[in-house]
This record gives sequence, C-alpha cells and structure tokens, in this order.
Amino acid sequence: MIILGLDPSLSSTGWGLIRAEGNRLTHLANGQLKTSASEPLPQRLSHLATMLDAVIADHHPDS
Repeated sequence: MIILGLDPSLSSTGWGLIRAEGNRLTHLANGQLKTSASEPLPQRLSHLATMLDAVIADHHPDS
C-alpha cells in the first residue's frame, strides 16, 4: 500500500510517500508545494490543488 502524507501550509505544503508492507515502511518520495504570498487566496488554493493532483497522478497513492 502506498500512503501519501501531507504537512499542510498555505505557503509551503510538504508531502511524502511511503510504501507499507506489513510492518515494514519504505520511503518513496517527498517534496514541497509552494505558493506565492503575493497571489490572492483563491489562486493560491487552486494552485495547491493543481500541484497536489499532479503528485497523486504521478504516484497513485492508495491512501
């Protein structure tokens, strides 16, 4: 099972992916999704949603 974890923040949302097999966990990938403080809130949220959709499409987490 591949699990996506998020550390939410409007300016820099951290994400990480692990594979869980029984009691064994393996790191797969991690990164940050950043937005510009000068953009209006709706655009920042939309940008975060688009970037998160891309992470999900690239890695296909189960949870």
